[in-house]
Amino acid sequence: MGTLKLTSWNVAHLDRLVQPGLSANNLRRRDAVVREIRDLNPDILCVLEGPKGEEAIDQVCQNLLSGEWVAVKAADGQYATKGTQWIWFLVRQNLLPSASLLPAATWDALTRPRWPVFPWGQFVEQNHSHYRHPQVLTLTIDGFRVEFIGLHLKSKFVNQGASLWARGGADRETFIREALSARMKLATEAANVREYIEARFEQTPNPAIFVLGDLNDGPGKEFFEERYLFFDLVANLQGDVFFASRFLNHALFDFPDHLRWSVYFQDFVEPNRNPRILLDHILFTQGLVDGSLPWQVNAGAGKVEHEVHDLINATLPASAKTSDHKPVSVMLTTT
Repeated sequence: MGTLKLTSWNVAHLDRLVQPGLSANNLRRRDAVVREIRDLNPDILCVLEGPKGEEAIDQVCQNLLSGEWVAVKAADGQYATKGTQWIWFLVRQNLLPSASLLPAATWDALTRPRWPVFPWGQFVEQNHSHYRHPQVLTLTIDGFRVEFIGLHLKSKFVNQGASLWARGGADRETFIREALSARMKLATEAANVREYIEARFEQTPNPAIFVLGDLNDGPGKEFFEERYLFFDLVANLQGDVFFASRFLNHALFDFPDHLRWSVYFQDFVEPNRNPRILLDHILFTQGLVDGSLPWQVNAGAGKVEHEVHDLINATLPASAKTSDHKPVSVMLTTT
């Protein structure tokens, strides 16, 4: 028996730390990020808001991490990702021969590269696609295949949202309409991920799949869900409990309630909402807990890395803190 540590961390604009001529605060932040990764000591690290392009992630691995972790790259060089915040899987050197990335084109063939979205009460469709395409790390060890779906779903940020909300009236209505449009698109991204999971169940009866990353929240989570949407984002990913064999478990299911949060966010829509919210998740298929697969997630295996994160950031000024997200980890027991 052995163990592997899987960690997901939104490092918040990691690309800024591989630029030349860093400021003193960015140098402090860069060194703190390196310390945090080393103290976390993962075997597999899913990085959200990683830098754009292979050259930049190689700088992170070689110049900052001394080659202790290596980026798993697409064989065809295609990541289907827009913007500057990319998803990367870093693995220890010993895992690299067993690791590969699922081609983005394969994902799109099993799901859809674009899909229609119909805002409430409208009959003209809007096409949508992943802004940050899911990246799927595959490990094949002794013939056993495990997939890790790295996600950073669409942001629900609305420009000047706080001021629009505060002004009320027509301005608040504008904010609500824009936020609803973003939330509907976000929900369809989660549904697309679920399509991929369902496709894998049609290929093999008991796939080993992890889903991890930043699922994004935003102002007024309960406000929108209770008044307009009537569903929870994570439920879109987890699946239908009536088809229990395909339902996803959560790594933090048995983690203490008061510690089950990864971001501190003051909500201007719901100021009484608890500012400690959980945006960063690790979910997995039933075979990884029911004893039917060579790898298992045992009780108490998941946690938010409060201790490591807080000890490193405690004395840093705000501009030098590693990230506004805390890492989330789970220990995997392997045979």
